[in-house]
Amino acid sequence: MDVEKKHFTCVICPIGCEIDVELQNGNVVSMEGNKCEKGKEFVLQELEEAMRILTTTVPIKGAKWAMLPVRTDKPIPKRLLSKVIEQLADIELQAPVKMYHVIVKDVAGTDANVVATRNMKKVNHPKDAKKDLISRKEG
Repeated sequence: MDVEKKHFTCVICPIGCEIDVELQNGNVVSMEGNKCEKGKEFVLQELEEAMRILTTTVPIKGAKWAMLPVRTDKPIPKRLLSKVIEQLADIELQAPVKMYHVIVKDVAGTDANVVATRNMKKVNHPKDAKKDLISRKEG
């Protein structure tokens, strides 16, 4: 029976353990390099289905910054990251937005939500302030 060898770099903590695994008929026969139990759990999850938390940005209008940082509220299958990015490409928010506000619920059918990772207040940009001044003079 052939032994399949795989190499992983654990991303659970900053140590970044280099873990080598030997598989036989899809079953782990040996694992070396993990310095804690979390490394073992990471590899077993990677073998079943690689999962990641997606962090990105979406456009927002009426705020100090043009982009709002967002992330999934739990890991999603790695194979769906590009599908989620495509879904987020159609999003454009309007300030104000509060941190942890749900931007997209059950994104790409993953049962994960995309949430804001910071508050974004509504601000008047200089060109908007000029419009406000003119409308106040007229009123």
